[in-house]
Amino acid sequence: MKSCKLSRLQLRTSSIQPRSPFYFVTVIVFYSTSCFSQNLVRNGSFEEFKVCPGSFSQQSPEFRALHWRSANTGTPDQFHECSTGEADVPSNWAGISEAYAGAGYAGIYLWIDRAGNHYREYLETELTETLIKDSVYVIEFNFKLSSYSRYSIDRIGAMVCDSLVSLKHDQAFLDSTQLQHILDSALTQQTGLWEHARWNYKAKGNERFLVIGNFHNNDSTKRYKIQFRPAQQEMLAMGSYYYIDNVRVTPKWRHLQDSLINTENDLIPEAVVLSKDYVLRNIQFEFDSYKLVPPSFEELDCVIDILLKNPTWRVYFSGHTDDRGSESYNLRLSQSRAKTVASYLINQGIEKERIVARGFGKAKPLKNEPSEEARRMNRRVECRFEE
Repeated sequence: MKSCKLSRLQLRTSSIQPRSPFYFVTVIVFYSTSCFSQNLVRNGSFEEFKVCPGSFSQQSPEFRALHWRSANTGTPDQFHECSTGEADVPSNWAGISEAYAGAGYAGIYLWIDRAGNHYREYLETELTETLIKDSVYVIEFNFKLSSYSRYSIDRIGAMVCDSLVSLKHDQAFLDSTQLQHILDSALTQQTGLWEHARWNYKAKGNERFLVIGNFHNNDSTKRYKIQFRPAQQEMLAMGSYYYIDNVRVTPKWRHLQDSLINTENDLIPEAVVLSKDYVLRNIQFEFDSYKLVPPSFEELDCVIDILLKNPTWRVYFSGHTDDRGSESYNLRLSQSRAKTVASYLINQGIEKERIVARGFGKAKPLKNEPSEEARRMNRRVECRFEE
């Protein structure tokens, strides 16, 4: 029997102000690449391309969505409104669908009905930064069964890894470390609509690549044959082809335990003195939000205890971002987050007159260079106690 790869080649032929010189800012735990986005995936909606797609890919190098590639010898496809051929949006060789976001999307076979042949296609991209150990990231994308696919299946997944996946075959990539999105049934009320896969992922550290696809063999994958579907190609008649759009990897909160070594003294309540800057290592926010995450509370409670034991003292917070993003956005975000930290102390009974909070954005780096190590050091919050 010919491999699915060969068959595909043959079948796809149809158609805040301070009151003293000490100040603060709050917690800029996350750098920003723009005012609206911290997505670590480039071209997550498949808008950009080297060449506008004309039809399906017959070889993996023909998949020319910028910053994306095939993880094996399978042949993913790109669809875009620019196309004047069979890769158009909304009408194309695999079905009819508007994009979930923007003007394009990708497409991959997740399953083929052939005994002993587990043909799969996978999308792979390199993230814009390496994931930080013990930090939590949201990994998500939208997927949709193409309207000309005769079969629907119950699963799709994603995998993050520290090295490039480059398989020399077009069969199922069986890996137990993948993130699984498994439905109760291969056919649901959402089948044929844009669906959403989402995970909170705690990084092991050093992950840099994201792969999307079905990481199970045919025996493990539940499928449902949809009768009377207008499958115009043989592979669609025997397979399950899904559109992929709006791929995102965003930091939910970052673990800073190891990222500020040798920059400033840690805050140790028994040893704290006046007029000395202390680094608060674990003041963290949800991604693109002013909401503190639980790891922040313990260290802020420590600040509260110090103020309660020293009722004549005031605290000055200062928080800083790294060099990414505009000055205005980083300054505005740092000011908003500073107010959140101050509010936490006030809600715990500390008089607001004893708290000064101000944001500095990226104006005061500890290490002035564009390396990831420097950026981790510069994304910090400091505090100082004064009478």
